[in-house]
Amino acid sequence: MNRSLEPEKVYARALDPVHIGAGGYRLGRADNTIVREPSTDIPKIPGTSIAGVTREFYTAYLADKKFKNKSAEEKRRCAEEKAKSIFGDENSRGLLRFYDGQILFFPVSSVRGTVWITTEQLFNYWCVKDEKISYEDENKVYAIRGDLKERLNLGWLLFEVDSEKKEDVDLPDEINGWIKRAVIVPENLFSPIVNDNLEVRTSVRIDPETGTAVEGALFTYEAIPRGTIFGFEIAAEKDEKRKEVLKAVSPYLKYLGIGGMVTRGFGRLELAAEHSEDEQVGD
Repeated sequence: MNRSLEPEKVYARALDPVHIGAGGYRLGRADNTIVREPSTDIPKIPGTSIAGVTREFYTAYLADKKFKNKSAEEKRRCAEEKAKSIFGDENSRGLLRFYDGQILFFPVSSVRGTVWITTEQLFNYWCVKDEKISYEDENKVYAIRGDLKERLNLGWLLFEVDSEKKEDVDLPDEINGWIKRAVIVPENLFSPIVNDNLEVRTSVRIDPETGTAVEGALFTYEAIPRGTIFGFEIAAEKDEKRKEVLKAVSPYLKYLGIGGMVTRGFGRLELAAEHSEDEQVGD
């Protein structure tokens, strides 16, 4: 198998709440809901959203950096043609393949401070290269980072803590500084805990003529909270193109964001790819 066709793990930290709208309503506490995995009900960032914003930001990067001496119209046209050779169009396949972004570590409030939760399956896939963690006690949480002992509340749930480890479990270098306290929770409780701790905000539509709230126009919307750690994968037919694109779009994602409500303080992501010895995203 061509090495470049193997998906590369990319990590992202939410600098703001993230809202990828589901495009409809469902019964619950929020009017505007976010996209979820149908089989688990866990929120995600669809690969289509990642691909779309990456293409747009890469096009903007090309126009600003590679074709800056051309007119505004020519810059955009040349940048779109260049981006088309990498991302494809209706007549040709692109060189990059984007997969859905999963929640890897989710922040939850506790009396010990913020604790990031994950599952055995997620941790072993995204964070372990050699010896995998095996944890089967469904009545406890397993502490992998931070001084967590005896009992721990995650929101309104109270757990006993298995803290037999003598030191913190190693995390990938890319996310090592992002997480202070972390536990592995039972697989069957991950989705309920995540959904119970999503951010829900309230807004109202303003009448542009009067400058006051429109009667009956109050609505709520969900968001994945700030501090969430995502993992997603990108495969490429040409590995150097993958690295080039990630390095180019990283500043745009960090300052312009992804998803909806970006003009209301939503959507910014900080990227960190599985770095090779020569470079890392954002350097």
